[in-house]
Amino acid sequence: MKSNDQRAAFVLLRGKGKSYRAISKELNISRTICGLWEKELIEQIIEHKAEQLRELYETYFMLKEARIKALGETLNKINTTLNERDFTEVLTEKLLDFKLKYMEALKNEYVELDNVNPLQDNFQARDILNQMADLLNRFRAGVVTPEQATREGLIIGNILKAYGDVELKDRLDALENILRER
Repeated sequence: MKSNDQRAAFVLLRGKGKSYRAISKELNISRTICGLWEKELIEQIIEHKAEQLRELYETYFMLKEARIKALGETLNKINTTLNERDFTEVLTEKLLDFKLKYMEALKNEYVELDNVNPLQDNFQARDILNQMADLLNRFRAGVVTPEQATREGLIIGNILKAYGDVELKDRLDALENILRER
């Protein structure tokens, strides 16, 4: 029997999306063992994937919040300096240029929260697909930047994959119960 450390490492690696082949090489176990552990440890793997998604989501918004604050503070300094300046000075043009650039950067950081439809607690695969369609529509309308759409798409895609894993496990469990009853 393999060690608990190897099982824990398997959960982490599988949660990161590593293939059986890569895991078997790294942990020096067979792919058959990987398949058995996948069935046995699926809840822990799904939990690990969900935790990674939460961390990614929190990090993304914290970084975005910090960028917005920094841009806003710089824009306030520029506005303060502009208010003190005489517009006949040449350097004022430079400040106006900075102001426009910072205003554009702040606009690019804007995320339309009113148009985002949050997932409810008891969602189905169709709800996740609707989120993807909503993201595509918001991207086409210019509400989100390509970078924001990419990040949000990754998160939604990972949620869909985790949902699929849970559904597959439930179906396998149901089949195993039917086979046991025979």
